[in-house]
Amino acid sequence: MATLTPTLTLTSSDVTSDTLSITVTDTLTTTEPSVGLSRKTITTVDNQELVDDAVSGVFYFYCKNLDSTNFVILQTTDSVQYARVGPGEFAFFAVNDSVGLEARADTASCILEYGYWKKG
Repeated sequence: MATLTPTLTLTSSDVTSDTLSITVTDTLTTTEPSVGLSRKTITTVDNQELVDDAVSGVFYFYCKNLDSTNFVILQTTDSVQYARVGPGEFAFFAVNDSVGLEARADTASCILEYGYWKKG
């Protein structure tokens, strides 16, 4: 088994009346299968599968929309939307067991950088 160490930091001096400063780090145990950083063109024509729903297990999923103007919709293979990833934005979350994950560009094709790791 291997480990993955995600860290999320949120800071702002003007989003609330108090200064915001949150940092959370975790150590996640992972196992096979995994997909290291990859890039895929996501089109508006149909949904592109990123995590196969036939593979059992929970997966930690990372993606970044490399497009500068268009957004990508992330959803289960049953078309239940997870997220809308705007231009230059990223996401990191767990994909539930046997649900899979697809992506579709909204207005024009986008390059999506992504990777996923099975929870150990």
